[in-house]
Amino acid sequence: MSRLLLTLSLLLTIALPARAEQFEQIGDYQIHYNTFTTGFLQPDVARAYKIVRSRYQAMINISVLKKQADDSYKPVEALVTGDVSNLAGQSTNLGFRTIREKDGIYQITTFNFTEDEPTRFRLKVRFDPNIPAHDLSFIRRFYGE
Repeated sequence: MSRLLLTLSLLLTIALPARAEQFEQIGDYQIHYNTFTTGFLQPDVARAYKIVRSRYQAMINISVLKKQADDSYKPVEALVTGDVSNLAGQSTNLGFRTIREKDGIYQITTFNFTEDEPTRFRLKVRFDPNIPAHDLSFIRRFYGE
């Protein structure tokens, strides 16, 4: 298992024990997503992926899987665009970059947040050029642990 995947899996186990897995099913595709403060990352992982560790910076990770004929799921390329905003409506465009590893393809980006303020995500995830991008919206609160 890759370092990033292992780290993200551990973070989900530690940081989100009460939450169900976060994904949306769209036909044969699954869009998996998670967010967390970058301070949770191990220093070597953050360094390897050029992510700044900070109490007030968070990260979003998106991966798309496509169902195969044998009912397994395989990672596929995706284009993710969108923005993050606060309650006052101040919005910041997100610039995702692709991380390709042996067992996965991830779209990641980081952003600053205000502690305990609802943060709204409005994303478009395009995983198949033959269908329109999927709208993915959710709200999270972050804490500078």
